[in-house]
Amino acid sequence: MKKRVEDAFILTCNVSLEYEKTEVNSGFFYKSAEEREKLVKAERKFIEARVQKIVELKRKVCGDSDKGFVVINQKVIDPFSLDALAKEGIVALRRAKRRNMERLTLACGGTAMNSVDDLTPENLGHAGLVNEYTMGPNKHTLAQIKDAIRDGLRAVKNVIEDGCVVAGAGAVEVAIANALVKHKPNVKGRTQLGVQAFADALLIIPKVLAQNSGYDPQETWLKFRPNIWNLAN
Repeated sequence: MKKRVEDAFILTCNVSLEYEKTEVNSGFFYKSAEEREKLVKAERKFIEARVQKIVELKRKVCGDSDKGFVVINQKVIDPFSLDALAKEGIVALRRAKRRNMERLTLACGGTAMNSVDDLTPENLGHAGLVNEYTMGPNKHTLAQIKDAIRDGLRAVKNVIEDGCVVAGAGAVEVAIANALVKHKPNVKGRTQLGVQAFADALLIIPKVLAQNSGYDPQETWLKFRPNIWNLAN
């Protein structure tokens, strides 16, 4: 979706562009997968009809010109509707606050619509430029940065005080698993099975870390296992 639109028509509305549950406690019952598929298609068709009316209005006012079209909706727009609007070059913003909707009509003109059934060009406002601009990081990002800096400084402090470093990325778990495998011949009976099971459980951690990094866990483990065993020995 575009981040910058010039010479844009503005449609402010309060229309749900996703399938909503009924206000009363009702439900649909179907006997087969085919009936369920028909129900889903009917629900999707209901929303697509609303989206199509917005698209038709955009085509009517913009034509073949380079003018932009922006939809600012107070309610939800589902991903399918967002994609359909984006394919038509329409920038859609959802979950706008009510107080901002009132300001938009005062600043850009137009009329806030509660339905797409009677859309006309007279309902649209206009803006010379619509640009997505981030003023600054949000509180969550600031908290993450603060925690990262604090953890880094604390790690440096611990290294200076302790004079040693404990390897991460699953290295500790691998070392413990190697020690358990070496210790297994010293025990007898079912205890050996327990020792091996504990060692295998520890190796899940480096495999998960590899998977989260985008690598195949089994191939990564087979690739580095000889080096790990050599270091352990």
